[in-house]
Amino acid sequence: MVPRAKKSFSQNWLVDETVVAKIIDAAEIVPGETVLEVGPGTGVLTQALVNAGACVIAVEADGSLIPSLREKFADSVEVIHADILTFNISTSATFPPSHLSTPYKLIANIPYNITSDLLRRFLTIEPKPSRMVVMVQREVANRIVATPPDMSLLSVMCQLYAECRRVTNVPAGAFRPIPKVDSAVVRLDLLDPLRWGIDPEKVIALAKRGFASRRKQLHGNLKSLAGSQRVKHALESLGLSPSARAQELSVENWVKLTHMLDKK
Repeated sequence: MVPRAKKSFSQNWLVDETVVAKIIDAAEIVPGETVLEVGPGTGVLTQALVNAGACVIAVEADGSLIPSLREKFADSVEVIHADILTFNISTSATFPPSHLSTPYKLIANIPYNITSDLLRRFLTIEPKPSRMVVMVQREVANRIVATPPDMSLLSVMCQLYAECRRVTNVPAGAFRPIPKVDSAVVRLDLLDPLRWGIDPEKVIALAKRGFASRRKQLHGNLKSLAGSQRVKHALESLGLSPSARAQELSVENWVKLTHMLDKK
Protein backbone atom coordinates (compact mmCIF):
# COMPACT_ATOMS: atom_id res chain seq x y z
CA MET A 1 0.00 0.00 0.00
CA VAL A 2 1.38 3.41 -1.03
CA PRO A 3 1.57 5.77 1.95
CA ARG A 4 -0.40 8.98 1.84
CA ALA A 5 1.72 11.95 0.79
CA LYS A 6 2.09 14.64 3.44
CA LYS A 7 1.97 18.33 2.63
CA SER A 8 4.15 19.04 5.65
CA PHE A 9 7.01 17.23 3.88
CA SER A 10 6.10 18.51 0.39
CA GLN A 11 5.70 14.91 -0.73
CA ASN A 12 4.73 13.81 -4.24
CA TRP A 13 5.60 10.24 -5.17
CA LEU A 14 7.36 9.69 -8.49
CA VAL A 15 5.49 6.89 -10.29
CA ASP A 16 6.67 7.23 -13.90
CA GLU A 17 9.19 4.44 -14.54
CA THR A 18 10.39 6.16 -17.72
CA VAL A 19 11.53 9.15 -15.67
CA VAL A 20 13.18 6.84 -13.14
CA ALA A 21 15.12 5.19 -15.98
CA LYS A 22 16.31 8.58 -17.24
CA ILE A 23 17.55 9.49 -13.76
CA ILE A 24 19.49 6.22 -13.56
CA ASP A 25 20.97 6.74 -17.03
CA ALA A 26 22.05 10.29 -16.12
CA ALA A 27 23.64 9.08 -12.88
CA GLU A 28 25.85 6.60 -14.79
CA ILE A 29 26.10 4.30 -11.81
CA VAL A 30 29.26 2.25 -11.52
CA PRO A 31 28.45 -1.02 -9.69
CA GLY A 32 29.66 -0.84 -6.11
CA GLU A 33 29.86 2.95 -5.84
CA THR A 34 28.09 4.87 -3.11
CA VAL A 35 24.95 6.83 -3.84
CA LEU A 36 23.45 9.15 -1.27
CA GLU A 37 19.73 9.28 -1.99
CA VAL A 38 17.75 12.14 -0.50
CA GLY A 39 14.07 11.53 0.19
CA PRO A 40 13.58 7.90 -0.87
CA GLY A 41 9.87 8.14 -0.09
CA THR A 42 8.21 4.93 -1.24
CA GLY A 43 11.49 3.50 -2.58
CA VAL A 44 10.76 3.51 -6.31
CA LEU A 45 13.99 5.29 -7.23
CA THR A 46 15.83 3.47 -4.44
CA GLN A 47 15.01 0.12 -6.01
CA ALA A 48 16.25 1.29 -9.39
CA LEU A 49 19.53 2.43 -7.81
CA VAL A 50 19.95 -0.96 -6.11
CA ASN A 51 19.23 -2.71 -9.41
CA ALA A 52 21.95 -0.58 -11.03
CA GLY A 53 24.47 -1.89 -8.50
CA ALA A 54 24.76 1.16 -6.24
CA CYS A 55 25.53 0.99 -2.53
CA VAL A 56 22.63 3.19 -1.45
CA ILE A 57 22.49 5.30 1.67
CA ALA A 58 18.98 6.73 1.81
CA VAL A 59 18.25 9.73 4.05
CA GLU A 60 14.56 10.26 4.79
CA ALA A 61 13.14 13.06 6.97
CA ASP A 62 9.69 11.50 7.40
CA GLY A 63 10.03 9.06 10.28
CA SER A 64 6.78 7.28 9.40
CA LEU A 65 8.38 5.98 6.17
CA ILE A 66 11.46 4.49 7.82
CA PRO A 67 10.01 1.14 8.98
CA SER A 68 8.56 0.28 5.55
CA LEU A 69 11.77 1.29 3.79
CA ARG A 70 13.88 -0.83 6.13
CA GLU A 71 11.53 -3.76 5.73
CA LYS A 72 11.52 -3.46 1.96
CA PHE A 73 15.28 -3.17 1.49
CA ALA A 74 16.63 -4.96 4.58
CA ASP A 75 20.42 -5.02 4.38
CA SER A 76 20.62 -3.90 0.74
CA VAL A 77 20.10 -0.22 1.61
CA GLU A 78 21.21 1.81 4.61
CA VAL A 79 18.15 3.84 5.60
CA ILE A 80 18.77 6.85 7.83
CA HIS A 81 16.13 8.97 9.52
CA ALA A 82 17.53 12.49 9.32
CA ASP A 83 17.14 15.96 7.88
CA ILE A 84 19.55 16.13 4.95
CA LEU A 85 20.22 19.82 5.63
CA THR A 86 21.70 19.02 9.05
CA PHE A 87 22.91 15.45 8.48
CA ASN A 88 26.70 15.40 8.89
CA ILE A 89 28.05 12.99 6.32
CA SER A 90 31.67 13.41 7.41
CA THR A 91 31.23 12.44 11.07
CA SER A 92 28.06 10.32 11.17
CA ALA A 93 28.68 6.76 12.25
CA THR A 94 26.22 5.67 9.57
CA PHE A 95 28.14 7.40 6.79
CA PRO A 96 31.81 6.75 7.63
CA PRO A 97 34.75 7.73 5.42
CA SER A 98 35.02 4.09 4.30
CA HIS A 99 31.99 4.74 2.11
CA LEU A 100 33.94 7.45 0.35
CA SER A 101 36.94 5.55 -0.98
CA THR A 102 35.64 6.68 -4.35
CA PRO A 103 33.56 9.85 -4.92
CA TYR A 104 29.92 9.37 -4.08
CA LYS A 105 26.96 10.61 -6.08
CA LEU A 106 23.84 12.34 -4.81
CA ILE A 107 20.52 11.38 -6.36
CA ALA A 108 17.34 13.05 -5.18
CA ASN A 109 13.67 13.60 -5.81
CA ILE A 110 13.73 16.27 -3.16
CA PRO A 111 11.01 18.36 -1.57
CA TYR A 112 11.02 21.51 -3.65
CA ASN A 113 10.98 23.78 -0.61
CA ILE A 114 14.58 22.80 0.23
CA THR A 115 16.03 22.79 -3.30
CA SER A 116 18.23 25.89 -3.04
CA ASP A 117 19.48 24.99 0.44
CA LEU A 118 20.30 21.43 -0.60
CA LEU A 119 22.17 22.52 -3.72
CA ARG A 120 24.07 25.14 -1.79
CA ARG A 121 25.07 22.62 0.86
CA PHE A 122 26.27 19.85 -1.43
CA LEU A 123 28.07 22.16 -3.85
CA THR A 124 30.29 23.31 -0.99
CA ILE A 125 30.25 20.47 1.58
CA GLU A 126 33.23 18.23 2.26
CA PRO A 127 33.38 15.56 1.08
CA LYS A 128 31.56 16.69 -2.05
CA PRO A 129 29.63 14.37 -4.36
CA SER A 130 31.14 13.92 -7.80
CA ARG A 131 27.72 14.29 -9.39
CA MET A 132 24.22 15.31 -8.43
CA VAL A 133 21.12 14.26 -10.33
CA VAL A 134 18.11 15.98 -8.85
CA MET A 135 14.44 16.55 -9.56
CA VAL A 136 13.50 20.22 -9.26
CA GLN A 137 10.70 22.52 -10.33
CA ARG A 138 11.01 23.25 -14.05
CA GLU A 139 11.32 26.96 -13.31
CA VAL A 140 14.27 26.22 -11.02
CA ALA A 141 15.85 23.96 -13.65
CA ASN A 142 15.61 26.84 -16.14
CA ARG A 143 17.48 29.05 -13.69
CA ILE A 144 20.19 26.45 -12.97
CA VAL A 145 21.11 25.97 -16.65
CA ALA A 146 20.42 29.57 -17.74
CA THR A 147 22.72 31.61 -19.96
CA PRO A 148 22.90 35.40 -20.40
CA PRO A 149 20.67 37.43 -20.51
CA ASP A 150 18.64 35.19 -18.19
CA MET A 151 21.14 34.49 -15.42
CA SER A 152 20.27 34.55 -11.71
CA LEU A 153 22.15 34.17 -8.46
CA LEU A 154 21.27 30.45 -8.52
CA SER A 155 22.72 30.15 -12.03
CA VAL A 156 25.97 31.76 -10.93
CA MET A 157 26.26 29.62 -7.81
CA CYS A 158 25.58 26.30 -9.56
CA GLN A 159 27.73 27.02 -12.60
CA LEU A 160 30.67 28.17 -10.48
CA TYR A 161 30.83 24.78 -8.81
CA ALA A 162 29.52 22.43 -11.47
CA GLU A 163 28.83 21.74 -15.11
CA CYS A 164 25.04 21.87 -15.29
CA ARG A 165 22.66 20.38 -17.83
CA ARG A 166 19.01 19.48 -18.08
CA VAL A 167 18.35 15.74 -18.33
CA THR A 168 14.64 15.80 -19.05
CA ASN A 169 11.46 17.72 -18.41
CA VAL A 170 8.93 15.91 -16.24
CA PRO A 171 5.18 16.55 -16.45
CA ALA A 172 3.11 16.88 -13.31
CA GLY A 173 1.34 13.64 -14.20
CA ALA A 174 4.51 11.67 -13.39
CA PHE A 175 3.71 12.09 -9.68
CA ARG A 176 1.01 11.06 -7.24
CA PRO A 177 -0.60 13.16 -6.01
CA ILE A 178 -0.26 15.35 -9.07
CA PRO A 179 1.52 18.61 -8.14
CA LYS A 180 0.53 22.03 -9.44
CA VAL A 181 3.88 22.55 -11.19
CA ASP A 182 5.91 20.75 -13.82
CA SER A 183 9.36 19.46 -12.96
CA ALA A 184 12.70 18.68 -14.55
CA VAL A 185 15.72 16.54 -13.82
CA VAL A 186 19.08 18.30 -13.85
CA ARG A 187 22.58 16.90 -13.62
CA LEU A 188 25.41 18.76 -11.95
CA ASP A 189 28.94 17.43 -12.40
CA LEU A 190 31.06 19.04 -9.72
CA LEU A 191 34.30 20.65 -10.80
CA ASP A 192 37.39 21.88 -8.99
CA PRO A 193 36.44 25.40 -7.81
CA LEU A 194 40.13 26.36 -7.73
CA ARG A 195 40.12 26.38 -11.53
CA TRP A 196 38.78 29.93 -11.38
CA GLY A 197 41.87 31.20 -9.56
CA ILE A 198 39.68 32.86 -6.94
CA ASP A 199 37.50 31.77 -4.04
CA PRO A 200 34.06 31.07 -5.56
CA GLU A 201 32.47 32.48 -2.42
CA LYS A 202 33.94 35.88 -3.29
CA VAL A 203 32.27 35.66 -6.68
CA ILE A 204 28.96 34.66 -5.11
CA ALA A 205 29.20 37.53 -2.61
CA LEU A 206 29.66 40.00 -5.46
CA ALA A 207 26.84 38.41 -7.44
CA LYS A 208 24.52 38.73 -4.43
CA ARG A 209 25.12 42.47 -4.49
CA GLY A 210 24.67 42.55 -8.23
CA PHE A 211 21.34 40.76 -8.15
CA ALA A 212 20.03 42.76 -5.18
CA SER A 213 17.83 44.73 -7.56
CA ARG A 214 17.46 43.10 -10.97
CA ARG A 215 15.92 46.21 -12.52
CA LYS A 216 18.92 48.35 -11.65
CA GLN A 217 21.98 48.52 -13.81
CA LEU A 218 24.87 46.61 -12.31
CA HIS A 219 27.02 49.67 -11.65
CA GLY A 220 24.20 51.03 -9.51
CA ASN A 221 24.02 47.88 -7.40
CA LEU A 222 27.79 47.78 -6.93
CA LYS A 223 28.57 51.47 -6.53
CA SER A 224 28.77 51.26 -2.73
CA LEU A 225 31.42 48.55 -3.12
CA ALA A 226 33.64 49.88 -5.86
CA GLY A 227 32.19 53.11 -7.21
CA SER A 228 29.91 53.42 -10.19
CA GLN A 229 32.57 54.59 -12.68
CA ARG A 230 35.00 51.84 -11.73
CA VAL A 231 32.33 49.19 -12.29
CA LYS A 232 31.41 50.72 -15.65
CA HIS A 233 35.03 50.67 -16.77
CA ALA A 234 35.40 47.05 -15.64
CA LEU A 235 32.31 46.04 -17.60
CA GLU A 236 33.58 47.79 -20.72
CA SER A 237 36.92 45.99 -20.41
CA LEU A 238 34.98 42.72 -20.44
CA GLY A 239 33.27 43.71 -23.68
CA LEU A 240 30.00 44.45 -21.92
CA SER A 241 27.83 47.52 -21.91
CA PRO A 242 28.51 49.88 -18.97
CA SER A 243 24.75 49.82 -18.43
CA ALA A 244 24.61 45.99 -18.23
CA ARG A 245 22.39 44.33 -15.64
CA ALA A 246 23.39 41.38 -13.47
CA GLN A 247 21.44 38.83 -15.49
CA GLU A 248 23.47 39.68 -18.60
CA LEU A 249 26.78 38.44 -17.16
CA SER A 250 28.05 34.90 -17.62
CA VAL A 251 29.84 33.03 -14.83
CA GLU A 252 33.15 33.82 -16.54
CA ASN A 253 32.19 37.52 -16.54
CA TRP A 254 31.44 37.39 -12.82
CA VAL A 255 34.77 35.72 -12.09
CA LYS A 256 36.71 38.31 -14.09
CA LEU A 257 34.73 41.19 -12.57
CA THR A 258 35.48 39.87 -9.08
CA HIS A 259 39.21 39.72 -9.93
CA MET A 260 39.09 43.32 -11.18
CA LEU A 261 37.15 44.78 -8.28
CA ASP A 262 39.16 42.80 -5.73
CA LYS A 263 42.29 44.69 -6.73
CA LYS A 264 43.00 47.74 -4.62
